[in-house]
Order: sequence, then structure tokens, then C-alpha cells
Amino acid sequence: MEDHSDDDGGRPRPASNAVKVRLIGGPESKELDSAREDEAYHREQAALARQRTRNLNHELQNAQKLQAEQSAHINALNEELARSSETLIALQQHEIQLEAQFVQDQAKFQQYEALAGQYHAMIPQMLEAQKLLMQRNQDVERLNQLVAQKQNEANTDIAHLNRLLAEKQDETIQLRALNHLRGRKAQNKPAPRRGTRASLDPVCNSSTRTIQIPLDPIPIPEAPSGKPNPQPKANLDLGATPELADLLRTDVPTLDDIIGQLKQLLINSGATVDIERTTPKKGTWSKPKKTADKKLTKDLKNYIHAILRKTTYVKFGVRQAADFILYDPADGTKYWIPRFPLEPEMIEKIVDAVLKDEGEDGDIPRGGVGRAYLEELMQQKLARYQGAWKGFQPRFDADLGRIETNQEANARGARAFEQHQLATRSNSSKHRKYTDRIQTIIAAIEIKKVEGVAADIATWERLLRMVELLGEQGMSSEEEDELEADDAKVLVFKVKICIWCEPRVVEYLRFVDAQTALFKKHQAGPIPAPRIRTRAVGNSKVPRGLPKSLYNSEWLKNATPAYLNELKVSKEVFELFVAAMNRMAI
Repeated sequence: MEDHSDDDGGRPRPASNAVKVRLIGGPESKELDSAREDEAYHREQAALARQRTRNLNHELQNAQKLQAEQSAHINALNEELARSSETLIALQQHEIQLEAQFVQDQAKFQQYEALAGQYHAMIPQMLEAQKLLMQRNQDVERLNQLVAQKQNEANTDIAHLNRLLAEKQDETIQLRALNHLRGRKAQNKPAPRRGTRASLDPVCNSSTRTIQIPLDPIPIPEAPSGKPNPQPKANLDLGATPELADLLRTDVPTLDDIIGQLKQLLINSGATVDIERTTPKKGTWSKPKKTADKKLTKDLKNYIHAILRKTTYVKFGVRQAADFILYDPADGTKYWIPRFPLEPEMIEKIVDAVLKDEGEDGDIPRGGVGRAYLEELMQQKLARYQGAWKGFQPRFDADLGRIETNQEANARGARAFEQHQLATRSNSSKHRKYTDRIQTIIAAIEIKKVEGVAADIATWERLLRMVELLGEQGMSSEEEDELEADDAKVLVFKVKICIWCEPRVVEYLRFVDAQTALFKKHQAGPIPAPRIRTRAVGNSKVPRGLPKSLYNSEWLKNATPAYLNELKVSKEVFELFVAAMNRMAI
């Protein structure tokens, strides 16, 4: 059907070839009008149908587009659904695996719970085993320390034995060389009877009373100024000395008579002997005490001290010096009991009582002792008693924040008193050791010079200089002890180590100690207590101002600069010794 619609609202336009109908009147006209109306109606309906068709076509196109979009969306959803299905399947598989893993983990957890129960049951055993292991480790550590200590002791003993072996070999070589120089063997003579002049003669059997040191002193280089370093000077006249008389346990006149006879014998034979006396140098740390009267004998001094002590004990109401530590000072009502602190009136009262008790016929006036000397001694004694008394008085304790009780003060004073006693005994021992070594070296030098054939006099003189430099403070400290030997207690002296001292110096001093023991072997009297060297380190103060060669080089390296500055090492060049090769030839 031809579409004659245009743009005017879809109204059909009349056809150009429309049939012209002629007007007919009457009934036919009505039918014709009705037919026309029907035709117009049908035309309108056809136009409406065409319009609807166009609308439907448009809607159909839109529906097709929408269907295409929906199809694409459905395809996308299908793809997403496929992917989701795959993911779901993978999740289901993973869940199945997780369930299987959970079952396995649950089984393992049950096993772990069982093991944990076993471990909890084993904890006490493990603790016991750990304690036992710690004990074993401690035992092993102690054993290792013991092994190390024994190893060190063995090494030390081996080194000591090697030194002794070397010394014995050197001594054997020296004796052979001496016999070779003399051209004959030494004759064995019986020892003289004790108490006779022959036993006191320093020249008789001198070869058996002195030892030969297989060492020579190293020459001391000259000082930068061109002057040689000062050497020890010996200023001994030909005569007996108190030191030698004390060493030989005789008096000076008897020894002087013996040496005089020897001198006359040497003069008659045409020989000349030049004996010089060497006096020990007093160190700056051991100055002798100044006394009021140097002419007093030792017995008179002891008597004066005894009288002063006795009178002091009576005035203070004590029985011994140790009672002063618990002394209760008087309140002033008893004038005859002195009070602390010291007062001049107390000293005068005690001295007056001493002079009154002695009277005109006592030993003190005959000795020519003045009152000032007695007051000086009394001042010193009371000062010592006062110091001991103050040491046991309660003090303020900063740590406790209060005053000490009497028990605490007594305990502190007892500790301080014990340390003071140990220091006093140590200083006394050092003084005796220093004096014995000086006297031994002087006696050995005198005997060797009289003998005239000893080649080690320079060595002994260098030893004398070394001991003088060391002084009393340089002697090793020692403490008394008792050891069991054959079901009996034996008194011994345990010698401590001086870590600051050069080890070679200790070895050199053994020659002096051996000579001292040899001298005492030929004398009457009690046998000296043995001295045992220990590995305990002494706590005595280090002597200052010594030459560098007398200090331990390793000890000096470890010292701080401040301590070295305080030590004040002397710049004096002091050489030690070397082996005497010229006297070792056989």
C-alpha cells in the first residue's frame, strides 16, 4: 500500500488521481455519504494503523537493541557465573583440603598434647638433671682451675729446680776452678770446738764459711757529665766491729784481740792487708729515733721502760697495756687516775711517782737519767695508750647513719688492732731481715778481704749496694705459721711475693741468705726457723725512689702514669750481675 503521508501530523494527502464522483441525490446519496464516511473512517483507521506500525517498528528496534544488550549482559553474567563456579569449585576443593589439613592438625595437636604431658611429667627430672649438670660444670671448672694451678705450680717448681740445678752446676764449676787455681785439693779439717778462740776466728776455715758467687757485677757506665756514678765506699779500719762481734756471738775486745794477733802475724810475714769498713746506708724511711741520752745502756733503758709501765698501770688501775682499750676515764673525782686526753699534769704525776718509788738509791738516779727524758718517754707511752683507747670508742657510722654501739666499736677496734699487730710484726721482720743481710754481707767482705784470694769481692760489694738501695721497705714480707712435721708442730715463716721487685734481685738475695745460714751453722744457739716461699702476694708498700733496674719491668708497664709519677723512679744507673765466665773454667 502506497504511503501518501507527509510531515503534517501524519494526515494523508489527497491523491492527485482521485476519482471525481458526481453528486447523486436521494437514497443513493445517503448511501454514498455513508460509504464515504466509512471510507474516511477506514482511511483514518488505516493511517492510525500505519502510525502504530511505525511505532511498533520503532519499539521493535528498541526492543531488539535492548535484547542485544541483554544478551551481551547475559553472556557477561554467564561468563562471570562460569568464573564464579570455577572459583566456588576451587574454594570447595580448598575447603576440602583445609578440612583434611584440620583433621591432620588436630591429630598432631593431640600428639603435641600427649608430648606436652610427657614433657610436664619430665620437668622435675629435667630440673634435677640441670642441677646435676651445673654441679658437674662447677666440678669441671674447679678441676680445670686445680689442673691449671697444679700446672703452674709444676712449672714454677720445675723452673725453681732448674735454677737450683744451674746454681749447683755453677757452684761445682766454681769449686773446680778454685781447686785448679790453688793447685791442690782442699784439705778436710775437723771443725773447731765451740766456745774456743779457734771457733770465733773469722779467718780460720774461711773457705768453708763463705760461699763463692759465680757472678760478676756489670760495669756501671759513666754519667753524662763525665763523672762515674757513685760506687759504694767502704770505710773499715783494721779492727773488730760490733756487727761482726754480734754475728760471731762474742764481744768486741775478744774479737779485737784476735784480729790484732792476725795483723801482727801478717806484718811479721811481710804481707799487707788493707781492710776498709762499710757502714750500711740508712734509708730515708727508717730514720733512727732521737733519744735524750745515747750513753744509756740497753739494760738501763729496759729497766726505765719497765718502771714507767708499772707506775702507769697502777695509776690507771689496769694490769696490762691491752686493758687500755676498755679503760673508763675518770670523772675528775679521783685525781690520781689520769684521764684522756693527755694532760701535762698527769705526766708529771707519773714521773714524780717513779722518782719517789725509786728513791735516792734506785738505779735511775745512778744512771744519770734526767727528768726531761722520763717525761718524753712517758709522753710517748701515754700517746700510744690513748691511740689504742680511742680506736675502741664508738664513732659515727656514715653507712648506718648513727653512732656505733659498743659491740660494733669493739669489733672495728679489734680488726684495726689486728691489722696494726700484723703490720708491726711485718715491719719488725723486715728490719731484722735487712740488718741480718747487711751484717752478713759486711762480714763476708771482711773475711774475703782477709783471705786475699776471693775473686767475688766486687760482687759482694755490689750486693751490699743493692741491699742498701732496697732498704728495710724493700725486704719481702713474711708471716708466722705452724706446720705438722713428724707429729710435732714446727714454727715456719711463709715468705710472700714482692710483685714489684725484679725477679733476678730475689735470686741474688738468696746468695746472701745462704751465706747467713752458713754463718749461723757455725755458731751456737737455737736453729733458725725455716723460711718457706709461697705464692701469696705481699701487701706492703712499694719502696719509692729506687733505680729502674730494681723494679719488675712488667709491673712497671702495667702501672698507671699517675702511680709512676708518685713512685718517683730514680734516674741512677744501677747495673746487676752477669755470669762469671772467667771463673768457670776448669
